[in-house]
Amino acid sequence: MKTSQKTSRIAGNAATVLYALTIILQLLLASGIIPITMAWGGREPVLTTNLRIASLASAALLLFFLYVIRRRAGLVRDASITLPIKVLSWLISAFSALNFLGILASLSNGEKILFGPISFVLLVSCILVSLSKSEPQSPAAFKSSKVER
Repeated sequence: MKTSQKTSRIAGNAATVLYALTIILQLLLASGIIPITMAWGGREPVLTTNLRIASLASAALLLFFLYVIRRRAGLVRDASITLPIKVLSWLISAFSALNFLGILASLSNGEKILFGPISFVLLVSCILVSLSKSEPQSPAAFKSSKVER
């Protein structure tokens, strides 16, 4: 496996873990377990129905991002890396950059502390995946990569 493919797969796996964590955090926000003041810029003092829906929609969108980045990193077996997937990975990278800047501008120190590092590593991971020359894993490569570990 080439170094660029290995880097892309490591970044793709890191993004997978962080997207999964962020999805869980959004679901905890929607359920009221995490205070809403730790999200959405720290500007909302009360968890409203609209904010619950927004957190649930964010979780769904993040799940889509997770799939696209995994596919672009070549981590989805036998799924071709098409031009739309390449374009979407760059759009997700741009969204991640805007999200990170929004977190830096947040009034909530809790949001900066909790979501800031996650957002930054996601941004770097998405850029590394988007820059990659990865190809999808074949079933044989998938089996051999499991054996190598």
